[in-house]
Amino acid sequence: MPAATAKKAQTQAKSSTKASSTPALKPAAVLAYLQANPQFFEKHKEALAQTASTPKKGRMGGNILSLHAAKAEKVAAAAENLKIRHQQLISTARGNAEIAENIFSVIINLIDCRTLASLRKYLQTGMAEHLQLEAVRLFKVGTEETATTLTPEQIDSLCPQRLTLAPLNAASHRLLFGTKTNELKSVCLMTLTDDADHLHGLLALGSRDATRFHAGQATTLADFLRRATTSVLRHAS
Repeated sequence: MPAATAKKAQTQAKSSTKASSTPALKPAAVLAYLQANPQFFEKHKEALAQTASTPKKGRMGGNILSLHAAKAEKVAAAAENLKIRHQQLISTARGNAEIAENIFSVIINLIDCRTLASLRKYLQTGMAEHLQLEAVRLFKVGTEETATTLTPEQIDSLCPQRLTLAPLNAASHRLLFGTKTNELKSVCLMTLTDDADHLHGLLALGSRDATRFHAGQATTLADFLRRATTSVLRHAS
C-alpha cells in the first residue's frame, strides 16, 4: 500500500475513533442550553435557514419545526379548549335556569294547596309534570306504616340526612314507589323537618334517568323545595 494511502487511512481511522468516543448530546441538555440562550436562533438564523430543504406547511423544511408555527398551533388548541369549556358552561347555566324556573313554578302551586288531599294530588300529578318525574310520593310521619304514613325509624333508615340522592335500591325503595319501582333508576328523598328539626314526613321523587339524581349533586334548589313542602304540609288540614 502506498505510504500516502496508508497515512490517509490512519487519519480517517483516528477521526472515526474520536467521533465515536464523543458522547451524544441528550435532548434534555439541548433544551436546557436553548432555554438559557434564547438568542441562539436569532444569531444562527442564516445557518438554520441553509439546513432547511423543501418547505412544508407549518415547517421550515425537512424535520425542522417552525417554532412560530408550533406556538401558533398551541395557542389555537388552547383557544378551542376554551371555546368548548365556554359552551359547556353556557349549557349548564341554561339547564340550571330551567330547573330553577320549574322549582319556582312548583312552589307557587304548593302555596295554593290548603288541604292534605289537594297537596297529595298536586305532588303526584302537577309536580311530577313540572319536574318531569315518573314518581312522586308523600308520606306523613305516623306511629305505624300505612299506604300514606311511615314511622320515624323507617324515614331515618331510608333518608338518614335531610336530602338523599342516589341510585334506586329496589329492595328498600319498593316501600315508597310500589309497582313503579321497576321503572325507576334514581331517587331523591327529602325528610320533611321544620326549623325546630321536628319530623313531619318524607317526600320521595323517582326518575327513570339514572343520572337525574346522584351523590355530589348540588342540593340548594332541592332543599328549597323540601322546606316549602314541609311548610305546606304543616298547615294542611
